[in-house]
Amino acid sequence: MYIWSQIFTVIEYALLGASYLAKNRKAIVALDIGSMATGIIAFILLGADLGMAMSVIILLANFYYLWDESVHSEKERKKYHVRDYVILTVVLVGIALVTIWTYEGPLSLMSVAATALYEISIWQKSTKVYKFLGIPVAFCWMTYNGFERSVFGVLCEMVMFITSIVGYVREIKAGKKRKAARRKK
Repeated sequence: MYIWSQIFTVIEYALLGASYLAKNRKAIVALDIGSMATGIIAFILLGADLGMAMSVIILLANFYYLWDESVHSEKERKKYHVRDYVILTVVLVGIALVTIWTYEGPLSLMSVAATALYEISIWQKSTKVYKFLGIPVAFCWMTYNGFERSVFGVLCEMVMFITSIVGYVREIKAGKKRKAARRKK
């Protein structure tokens, strides 16, 4: 079971790493859905109830974000609507409720912090914010994976930490290039 959990962990993080390098929100969300689905399996195999529950909440929220990206025009997607705030509130309340039911000690709260930060990052309609918040999210998950004794989880989160920094730096550079190109026009 442990070996299988580590195999699913590597797949989860490969998909997550790809999301930090993706250029648009729809690709990010689609990759995150695959990442969360494999992460759920890994946490089930590890017996990590809180991590699994957090991943389920995020997976469900990501289906909403994917729907939002698919059915609305680019102009509409950039705006925040009441439904966006409702979804964020429901997800954050869900995180709090699940935490109460599955609390495993103070270190398990690192998965809660990671999940809340992740939710706020993916909820934002900015790939730059998503990639920036990936840095503390990776640190929190790295700590939680250590608590759950997931060696590959810790190693993969180290890679995610680096990948999120690279993705964020690339996002900043791309933004500077876009600004420079606009100035030339």
